[in-house]
Amino acid sequence: MTDITPGSPPSVPPTRGAGNASPVLGLHEHRGSHASGDMVNNSGRIGEILLDAGLIDERELTDALELQSREGGLIGRHLILSGAVTRREMYDALATQWNAPLIDLLAEPPEAGLLSVLPPEQLIEAGWVPWKRSGTGAIIATTVPPTPELLLSAREQLGVSDITVRTTTDWDLNQAVEAACRTQLLFGASDALATDSSDESAKSGLRRWQLIVPGVVVLLVIIGCVMSLTTTLVVVLAGANILFAMNIVFKVVAALRAPFNNRDKERWLDEVALERVKRGLKPLPSRIPDNELPIYTILVPAYKEANIISKLLTNLGAIDYPKAKLEVMVLLEADDEETIAAVRTMRPPEYVRMVIVPPGGPQTKPRACNYGLSFARGEFVVIYDAEDRPNPSQLRDTVAAFRQDEFERLHVDPNQKKLVCLQGALIYFNADYNVLTRLFAVEYAAWFDSMLPGLDQSHLPIPLGGTSNHFDTKVLRQLGAWDPYNVTEDADLGLRVAAHGYRVGVVKASTAEEACAEVGAWIRQRTRWIKGYIMTGAVNTRHPVRWFRVNGVLGALSLVALILGTPIAFMLYPLVLGFTVFTYIGVQFIGLNLPDWLIVGGTVNMLFSNGAIIIISGIAAWRRYNWRVAMFACLNPAYWILHSIAAWRAAYQIVFSPHHWEKTPHGLTEEYEDSAFEGNSAAA
Repeated sequence: MTDITPGSPPSVPPTRGAGNASPVLGLHEHRGSHASGDMVNNSGRIGEILLDAGLIDERELTDALELQSREGGLIGRHLILSGAVTRREMYDALATQWNAPLIDLLAEPPEAGLLSVLPPEQLIEAGWVPWKRSGTGAIIATTVPPTPELLLSAREQLGVSDITVRTTTDWDLNQAVEAACRTQLLFGASDALATDSSDESAKSGLRRWQLIVPGVVVLLVIIGCVMSLTTTLVVVLAGANILFAMNIVFKVVAALRAPFNNRDKERWLDEVALERVKRGLKPLPSRIPDNELPIYTILVPAYKEANIISKLLTNLGAIDYPKAKLEVMVLLEADDEETIAAVRTMRPPEYVRMVIVPPGGPQTKPRACNYGLSFARGEFVVIYDAEDRPNPSQLRDTVAAFRQDEFERLHVDPNQKKLVCLQGALIYFNADYNVLTRLFAVEYAAWFDSMLPGLDQSHLPIPLGGTSNHFDTKVLRQLGAWDPYNVTEDADLGLRVAAHGYRVGVVKASTAEEACAEVGAWIRQRTRWIKGYIMTGAVNTRHPVRWFRVNGVLGALSLVALILGTPIAFMLYPLVLGFTVFTYIGVQFIGLNLPDWLIVGGTVNMLFSNGAIIIISGIAAWRRYNWRVAMFACLNPAYWILHSIAAWRAAYQIVFSPHHWEKTPHGLTEEYEDSAFEGNSAAA
């Protein structure tokens, strides 16, 4: 029998913790190597130990070995996921195999100050913690095999000559790290970015000049109207049309880039395939074998979501990925007792666990994600909302894209920027619920099916959406993760990725979510998004020269025309939309003497801008959904009025409440699934 040692701990009841400890409902696979060396092997193989103890039978062991052969991972995890043994039983067996007695870190926590030697993320990933001092040595509690390499590393990091080993569970280890490193974890979740890289954080808000300049512009317009109303109107209307046109032209060009560049991309992939053949490498498989897939962490931040959290297990359970390599963390706020209770009653599978984020500010989604990221063991990490329905192939497609990029940079184009994030497309399962959801679906079809692929093809910075963002975990941590003080933390992180010389790409596999179906809730949601865009633009223009050096002319254009241009275009839209009516009334009844070039130019701009957006978004929605949804693209001019309302609310809040988070309610149409989604979800 092969000696295959699991790195996953036995089951511990979620009610064991005390205080603010996060109940763990699942287990985690460590990245440690298989057991080797006398200390590990002198007590027998793990399968034999479990058989001898009567905890499993031959059939259960055979089934687990077959799963391990097909999917990879550790045999202990397969036995636990199948229900053959509990995690406590598994670790009892491991303690026997490792000749390292099992200890309870809650009953006997590590000595004070010992865990401060290493960062909490490093302790979690390493799978062991220092437990007690012992003369000139130390005792460590481990959840992974105590190999000679691990013992050497422990001696070096702790600065001791002797190491004694005890066994513990990952539940105990997580609780010990949370308790001992609470201050570090909360600082990392809330203020690490603002402290280590204050220029990249929204915590300090707008710079003084960023507040003064808009005020000066408004003052000049008022003075101009008093001195010369006609001249001021000409300047204001001309400026509004130029800014609006710049935003629309940028979006149109970006949206048209992807269709024309698809053939170039296909030729590029053919060249990559040819290069692999030249180097004697096998072509990339159309489906990566299970045993070659890495550990994947899924973060699910949820707040006041008790009404929909039960859908989580169904949605995540449909993902086509070996469950032995999945780590799902449901991130809940400490004051959200209703959702916490709902999760506890779900009895989720072993790969799902609950992490309770301790109280603190700002109480935002990015802060919760930062806290969860500290405990992530996956090579890649993705965010899903509680109501999300990811396409089953999304994780596999993402891994394949990352692997493809790695090969391209190493063997085809060494100058290509490293891909560190992939954005999945978002679609709506309630697209034809009402007029608002149809308009929302049309907008998102244009954004995710045209705009973002166009930005990707053009190698421009991509502002991320709030979900289905897949990251290289190591690089994400290096970048400072999400900014908890930016209410559109996803768009901000997308630009920060670009500012540090990395690249964001898109993946075709989509995620279905719920479109906001109520106007009031939609305006509050869009206010938060636009406010975040304004703040993101403000953060990145603190050092425009540096941004320009890293991202070049096109990158700077993306920042100005898209990130800053979109909120400005929304605020100026009423002027542009009402230009013809205003001009007619002004000229006919008020006696305004506006130049012909302004009248013609403004009218053409209004017609072209609205017409172009209607056509592009309509085609995208037709391809993604059907004509019943696409036809509502004709209402875009009215839909933009809602955007304008939200934009002016955002402009007010950016000054008086820049960090206020207006939460979007979910579950209002959870049971509704339209025919448009049903007809397209399989191919999404």
